[in-house]
Amino acid sequence: MTDTPEPPGDGPPPRSRPAAVRWLEAAELTAGIAFLALIFVLMLTQALQRHLPVSGWVGTGELARLGLVWLAFSLSGYLLGRDEHITLKLIDFAPQAWIRRTVWILANLVVAAVCAGFVVDAVELVFGGSPMTTPALGIPMSWVYVIPMAGLALTALRAAANAVATGPPAAAALPGNTDPGEADR
Repeated sequence: MTDTPEPPGDGPPPRSRPAAVRWLEAAELTAGIAFLALIFVLMLTQALQRHLPVSGWVGTGELARLGLVWLAFSLSGYLLGRDEHITLKLIDFAPQAWIRRTVWILANLVVAAVCAGFVVDAVELVFGGSPMTTPALGIPMSWVYVIPMAGLALTALRAAANAVATGPPAAAALPGNTDPGEADR
């Protein structure tokens, strides 16, 4: 199957994103890739430590768990901005465009409000001066909360931007919605 450009007029026009948004998406994706690679290397190290006659480093498991949390929060804004996060797409099949748009706006406003509330709490955790540290590595917990705070802030901004600037994806662009003539190709 070859990728051929779609003729003009078929489907919605591609959404152009400003350069700053594209740069931010690239940075978020790069951070996600780095955290995924970190998790992979740490888990591989843990597996190798079990079979080598050396004492294991107890921090690998702790850092891998933290990396998984950091991965989830660092990519939440990226996934929301590209409409690739976990959602129920049931309303996207509503026949009236105003219903889809209204639900899209309300859903993004709710996500923005919840993430903003989480950011307020995360700011308190980061700058509150807690003396707690992680058990194995001794990383201050205030450092651990920085990445979730940044990820939630970016997610809140992306949700607010989605509610104001963009609309829901076109129903034809959703999985399972194909053009009747497309099966013949």
